[in-house]
Amino acid sequence: MANVQLENGYTKIANEILEEIAKIKLSPTQYRILFIIWRYTYGFNRKWHDMSLSFLSKATGCDSRQIQRELKRLEERRVIFQKIKSGSYRKISFNKNHDEWVGKTAIGEIDNGETDNRANGETTNRTIGEIDNQEIHKEKSKEKDDMHDYSASYIEYEKIFGKPSKGLVQAFNYWINNSNFQDPEEIICETINRTKMHKPNNPEAYVKSILKKLHDNKLYTLAAVKDYNAQFDARFRNKNSGGVPSLGEMFNIKNTNESLSEEELLEIKELEKELPF
Repeated sequence: MANVQLENGYTKIANEILEEIAKIKLSPTQYRILFIIWRYTYGFNRKWHDMSLSFLSKATGCDSRQIQRELKRLEERRVIFQKIKSGSYRKISFNKNHDEWVGKTAIGEIDNGETDNRANGETTNRTIGEIDNQEIHKEKSKEKDDMHDYSASYIEYEKIFGKPSKGLVQAFNYWINNSNFQDPEEIICETINRTKMHKPNNPEAYVKSILKKLHDNKLYTLAAVKDYNAQFDARFRNKNSGGVPSLGEMFNIKNTNESLSEEELLEIKELEKELPF
């Protein structure tokens, strides 16, 4: 039997924070992260603490890449603050100013069939039109909530090219959850925006191919990808041809010691037929 006693330690947290945190919709992983942040900041009477991805992963039982994504989303919603120095530290603080949080539910708001509290059984008479408007509002709210379940890469692609196919979503999920990319969503979004520059007829195939080549070339971090892209752009600007290089040129296929399979060569040739170079 667990022996839980205040004498063994406790975390001092204001009741107002607990009340307000109930009004913001977060993912299960985000709640887990907040519990650990509170434990190692308020639990030690401090505002900031250095918490690495591996530490948070071990503390919550969640994958470190998932932790990284959820930390970014919490920061975007101003629930937490981060100070990050690559290869050095990741200092995290909880934002107790709940007025700054993004996405809180207002008191009395009707959501998912819940009703607001009425004094002494008081009821209100609504017209059919008002009820219909309320249902429409609920559906729109649900759509917005569902968007939080989509990855940033899904949203970025949809914003530029329209709703991605099921196959592309599966590819995104693979690169996010099963690849060696350390910054998977950021790399995918970077690739999507690079694709926008070329305006290919088949952007899904283009994105898939570029991600594969980045991974094959062991460009696992966003910094490495951006550095490669910058070097590539610089080489291209110095060329006098005026044309946009092919995928083969982009990844130095002719100069590499690694031989490509016939299937990969055919894939690149088919893509190049659709690209504007």
